[in-house]
Amino acid sequence: MGFKNKFLAIALFFLLFAISINAAVSSTTADSISHALNSGIQGCDKSCSYYAGEHNAIGIGNTLLTFILILSGTVWLFLTYKKKYIIVIGSLLGLAVLGTYFYPQIKNSKSSTVNCPVVLSKSGTSSKIADTTFLAPTSEEFESTDTTIEKAAVDSTKFKQSTASEDGFTPASGDEFSSTGNEFSTKDIPVKSEKKIDYKQILEPIIIFLIIAFISLMIKYPWFRKTRGFFLLAGLLYLGFYRGACPCMISSFQNSVLGLLGVSIRLESLLWFLLLIPGAYLFGKIWCGWLCHLGALQEFIFLSPKIKILTTNKAQKILKVIQISVFVLWITQLIITKTNIFCEYDPFKVAFNLISATATGYLLLVLLLISSVLIYRPFCRSICPVGLILGLTTYLPGARKLDKNSACINCKSCDKECKQRAMIHENKVTTLRTEDCIMCGECISECKIKALNVTWSKQKGTKKD
Repeated sequence: MGFKNKFLAIALFFLLFAISINAAVSSTTADSISHALNSGIQGCDKSCSYYAGEHNAIGIGNTLLTFILILSGTVWLFLTYKKKYIIVIGSLLGLAVLGTYFYPQIKNSKSSTVNCPVVLSKSGTSSKIADTTFLAPTSEEFESTDTTIEKAAVDSTKFKQSTASEDGFTPASGDEFSSTGNEFSTKDIPVKSEKKIDYKQILEPIIIFLIIAFISLMIKYPWFRKTRGFFLLAGLLYLGFYRGACPCMISSFQNSVLGLLGVSIRLESLLWFLLLIPGAYLFGKIWCGWLCHLGALQEFIFLSPKIKILTTNKAQKILKVIQISVFVLWITQLIITKTNIFCEYDPFKVAFNLISATATGYLLLVLLLISSVLIYRPFCRSICPVGLILGLTTYLPGARKLDKNSACINCKSCDKECKQRAMIHENKVTTLRTEDCIMCGECISECKIKALNVTWSKQKGTKKD
């Protein structure tokens, strides 16, 4: 076992250790999260506020964990590309993350102002008091209030009696207008709460779409393809640990299906999924290979490139059958239950938020971590519904994808570099499965005869030479 694998194994140990420390929460918080997760379609979005409240971005647990991940990613990139500037950039990022925790602490310690609630004094003027000060109400305050109410009631009775006697009318009985009163009761009038637009859920997908376009234009340059690790690390830190993987493209996919079924959902939450489809068609599956925080988590802890598990062409066909079957079951579940059940047990949300409302979430996280150590991106290749849909765009005419031209001599160079197993060499023939390609660009850099390139192809389906 080389130094690189030993270091990554140690980093994985610290990850599991940090999760075990930060996962313990009070029973009240656990109950509130469980209630939010079980409250229907909005459960996923509601639970994120609980995650943020219990484990915020500047918490020492998340800060240290993020620092360790940056350190691990920096060493991984340096051992891969042997560039000294990687150490400099990684060190600056690590210091910036530590600063997000210590700077607010120093700033708050220097601040002498106290945010105090505004209370009304007995004279009716507003004044500020310290948070620790509490003025108990005296009996005189309640007595004066009761006296005022009784006086107002007596005056109201006298007014009604005087009005009735002067006008010559007798007061109407209570039964006479009882039906009318119930008919116009304010309790029966539905109150519509205005839903505020979450502009962050609109802005973030648009920015991601623009970044995908930028990467697609720059992927032809060998020096740029070496920066993929930085993009993955940025997606892991921001979309994963900072945003808590909520919302994400899988939740957006489920919301899109539920919206078609007539379930009330927030329209802005659909953009994460809906913008990725034209993004994959116009620019390729850049999202999966360069930015996806789910794929980045699996890729960073993958330790066994020499262990040949699920690497043959037959294994890829079996994985594809499993992925399609899971997709059908996923859609069936959404149609029948009309709820986001996956959100309750999502192992990625458990990993990024360091908390789970159920024991099943922790169990799935352990299975995800163990399988990711032994298999390259197991979730992406066998379960992810978004990856399956984005892969189908490669069958459309004019879709941008990896192309293998006639210059290919069916060597094994690209087969050795493709961990995703979109490029497989068997029986002296190299097979390209474009729907599984995540546009990492590793095979393009390895091909010495320039037989691989990313282009807008007009041919349908995969290409075999």
